[in-house]
Amino acid sequence: MFPEPNLLTKREWAHHVLPQMAVWLGVEPINYEGEKDGKLLEEAGIFPSAPMLPEKDWFAIWDYYVANAPTQPPAPPARAKIIVDLKNFRARKFNFHKGAPMTSLVKIDSAQKRLFVGDSFAGILAALDSAGRTLGRAELGNTPVGLAEETNGRFVTLIGRMFPSEALEGSVIFVPKDAAGSAQTLLEKLRRPTHTAVGDLNQDGRTDLVVCQFGNRLGRLSWFEARADGRFDEHVLLNQPGAIRSELRDFNRDGKLDIIVLMAQAREGIYIFYNQGRGEFRLEPVIEQPPTFGYAGFQLVDFNRDGFPDILTANGDNGDNPTPHKPYHGVRLYLNDGTNHFKEAWFFPMEGAYDARAADFDGDGDTDVAAIAFFPDFHKQPMESFVYLENRGGGRFEPFTLPEAAAGRWMTMDAGDLDGDGDLDLALGNFTAGPTTIAMPAAVRENWRTNGAAVLVLENLAR
Repeated sequence: MFPEPNLLTKREWAHHVLPQMAVWLGVEPINYEGEKDGKLLEEAGIFPSAPMLPEKDWFAIWDYYVANAPTQPPAPPARAKIIVDLKNFRARKFNFHKGAPMTSLVKIDSAQKRLFVGDSFAGILAALDSAGRTLGRAELGNTPVGLAEETNGRFVTLIGRMFPSEALEGSVIFVPKDAAGSAQTLLEKLRRPTHTAVGDLNQDGRTDLVVCQFGNRLGRLSWFEARADGRFDEHVLLNQPGAIRSELRDFNRDGKLDIIVLMAQAREGIYIFYNQGRGEFRLEPVIEQPPTFGYAGFQLVDFNRDGFPDILTANGDNGDNPTPHKPYHGVRLYLNDGTNHFKEAWFFPMEGAYDARAADFDGDGDTDVAAIAFFPDFHKQPMESFVYLENRGGGRFEPFTLPEAAAGRWMTMDAGDLDGDGDLDLALGNFTAGPTTIAMPAAVRENWRTNGAAVLVLENLAR
């Protein structure tokens, strides 16, 4: 895709992006000794050893972007004012261990009325009840970032290193529900895996895995074929970094599970891998966006209830360079035309948006949206780190928040019936040690320290 100059300011192009482009194009040599994981990058050979274009062409590109980019970012589109009065949710703060919250995972288990929480600093996975009491905890020595529940146990994705790295320290483990069973390592030496999807892709009766290895400048998306002996054979689908999360769904209704994946890290977009049978997949781009978009989360949901899955996305990752906020950050809804072609139907501007969940939270028969931002404008009041968008019909949504939304920096979120009363609650995970590429007042950090929460549970009062 052609990146328009107005995607970034002159300063961002000249001080950050163009110098990095020079290395990727071989115009400037890469200093492997000065690079983190430089040996791994050199072995991978992803940077050219000679210029890929004449010097005069490179300087023409440089001059074009610096001349045509704006000095200041354009103003975001107009939107309704956020109301600080969210009556149908009650906020409850859960702090289940000591230390600064670095919550890497929240997952509501509605069937058992419990909440799984992962913490990066402590390297633990804990189970809490609906009142926040700890039911149990596992010392993993690694950071849990994904959990897939199955009838006989759960698959847990361990990222290895939270911050950018090429290290092969991630893994996928299986924890059986039988208390007598011990955790089993299924896959190891993965490059910063962020998510594992579970299903029988080749219809042989065994559970296969689709693993997003986000990596940094190296990474890949693969499906791992389960063998009869309990081991797995890897089949690479995309040999590039940036895979965030996938879901398995039979999109073309041919009886086989297809794979939909959200990609970031330069080649931003959503892609479907159609299952051709015999372990073969056909790639089809669904949504493609510029490299600055900052995709961070997505959800498949039949938003308009026509029987076809639609796509809800959140894009607001702003952690690469010191940068102004971007007017195209926010939450978007793409509607399915019935043939798996998706068209943007709605956009809510939200700086630093990181995840979103759509459901009928208030029980009035339509679909509402809850969203979090990891890179919001912390100077704004009200702070938009959490926004609840109530569906008013006709494509109109009214935004709400609550004062307790300032109690953390929300990186992860889940929806489910935590208290068993028949409506959907929300859990927000606070990761306080994130990138400081945006301005963050000292008072905000102090509030997290003295009045914060590892997890903020929003108890739905609809029932």
